[in-house]
Amino acid sequence: MKRFCLTLLCVCSLTASTYKPVTVRGQAQYLTTQASSVEDTCPGQDIFGQFTCTKEQTPGYTCFDAYRVQGDPVDKERYELLDQTITEEQTTAEPLCTFEQLTCEHFLAALNYNLDFSWFISNFPSSSFPECGETYSCTRIACLIPQPGSTQEAPVSKKLSCVFKRNQTYFLGSQITCQDKKAKLNK
Repeated sequence: MKRFCLTLLCVCSLTASTYKPVTVRGQAQYLTTQASSVEDTCPGQDIFGQFTCTKEQTPGYTCFDAYRVQGDPVDKERYELLDQTITEEQTTAEPLCTFEQLTCEHFLAALNYNLDFSWFISNFPSSSFPECGETYSCTRIACLIPQPGSTQEAPVSKKLSCVFKRNQTYFLGSQITCQDKKAKLNK
């Protein structure tokens, strides 16, 4: 009986020591720019780095790995609105708003979600936006629309001013499967 137990122990330890885990990633999918909306089901639940299988995960183990990526998110999530103001000013409507509804959302859509080389860029946002001081990735854009009764001698315009922070990270996710390197090579 002792010999059987010893043999079984040796076989188990050899089998365990020969397992070489391989991480097989499914196709990555875009998730969001918001960390609070991301769920990672892999051990450690680290949404900032990618998961790699270890010997702790048995062959066939699966989980969903969410991880952060540097770069440009999808168009509609590229910018986050920090401030929107509409004021009346005694000036001509230059630059003219080229959209109907006077909102920052419509303004950004009219610019095809690209603020890099826009003539609507106004002065850089003040330090009253802590998000801008951290990343230096904020842009203020403004446009005007003439008010009824406005004349060349006494121009009156409504001014839309928007401050956007550029999102420079986003989250991807993929299904993970842990496999044994030997089993993967034999396929």
